[in-house]
Amino acid sequence: MERNEKDMLIRVAVITPEDFAPLITECAEEFTNILYTTYYYGNPMECDQLMEQIQDCDVLLFAGPLPYYFAMRTSGQRKLPAVYIPSDEYTLTLNLGHILLNREEGLKSLSVDIPKLAYLQQAVEEWQLDASGWCVRDYSQIIDRVGTNFDPEALIHFHRENVESGRANLVLTSVDYVHTQLRDAGIPCVNLIVPKKSIREALVKAAHFGQLMISENAQIAVGLAAINPVDGDLGTSTKPDAGIMLQQMLLELGKETDASIQQLGLDQFIIYGTRGSIEQMTGDFTHMPAMGNMEQLFNVTISMGFGFGMTAKEAEANARIGLFHARKQPESSSAFLVTNEKEVIGPLDVNPRAFHLKSDNRDILHVAEQTGLSVATITKLTSFINLRRDNRFTATDLAEYLQFSRRSAERMLKKLMDKGFVETVGEEQPYQQGRPRAVYRINF
Repeated sequence: MERNEKDMLIRVAVITPEDFAPLITECAEEFTNILYTTYYYGNPMECDQLMEQIQDCDVLLFAGPLPYYFAMRTSGQRKLPAVYIPSDEYTLTLNLGHILLNREEGLKSLSVDIPKLAYLQQAVEEWQLDASGWCVRDYSQIIDRVGTNFDPEALIHFHRENVESGRANLVLTSVDYVHTQLRDAGIPCVNLIVPKKSIREALVKAAHFGQLMISENAQIAVGLAAINPVDGDLGTSTKPDAGIMLQQMLLELGKETDASIQQLGLDQFIIYGTRGSIEQMTGDFTHMPAMGNMEQLFNVTISMGFGFGMTAKEAEANARIGLFHARKQPESSSAFLVTNEKEVIGPLDVNPRAFHLKSDNRDILHVAEQTGLSVATITKLTSFINLRRDNRFTATDLAEYLQFSRRSAERMLKKLMDKGFVETVGEEQPYQQGRPRAVYRINF
């Protein structure tokens, strides 16, 4: 489906303090392909709540790393791309020059907060300054996910104490909320000036990600839905009834997501749409489309496979792979999705698993070649390990993740152990009776 001229605009949601919004607006108006909506926050720690208000956008643009961190920390499952305007060494270099030229306090005694200490160190080196008398605190966890936590009240106390004790005569803060609180308390304070160059670069990046998002959502998608009997073949009277009900449900889904539905046979249907329509249909790949109470009414399960591709033929081929994986779970309704990169995602639920049918990773190819196991199986195994806190597991753990029988998991582990890719590192006995379970570790 072609998008009209209005739809081709990149819809950007700007998350910013109200005081900073005019500068972003000024820069955004230079871009004719950006349609922006502004959302204001006071304290960056409250941005997770702000995310619930955002609708109809292609990309998120945050005024800095702090609102980005707190918004995405709890809503990171959103499928929207997001960028933020950095508070980096370039920004600090500009600010140190501004203070030197415009503030009588100068640079001798500063109290500074910054996302990452390395940014300040690089700026100081650029200016060849003596920063030995400065009081500096960072909150590097928001950048590196490790290091100092962000606590705005602690920063306010830090700066106030430095000024009141005489250790500093001016505060340079990178947090709008901290600047407001210190300014209202009469503490000499300068808010970090964000250069227009950084804003423009962030807008360019946002527009680029937005274009990719639109292009990706327009990717061709095909879905296949099939009815499976739970106990033997369906009766001749029940089978048409189940097919009619499934067709009605799929037609309703098609109306809601702008997808078309065709019947291939008495018990199989094909869905034509875009990646965006399938994402909407599956809630960003977190659940299979609702099939009502068909299981109870007709004693059937529904298997669904979705496929993406650059052509309809490629998308349909991938959908058939997805349907194949869904049908391997006949005891319950399920859905699998296969991307054009041959990544299999599923079963679609709140915690879908993902693995690749192909790989150019030499380690994975080497293990597959040595053991005779498929590349898909090895990538599933690596995904299983990546999800765990440590590289230790039992055959039961692996079987539950792969949805194999325990015997199948043990056979796979034996092949890996014979080639030295897995070793036994201990035992566990979860129950008082019964044989202990071996604990394994992967060596690749």
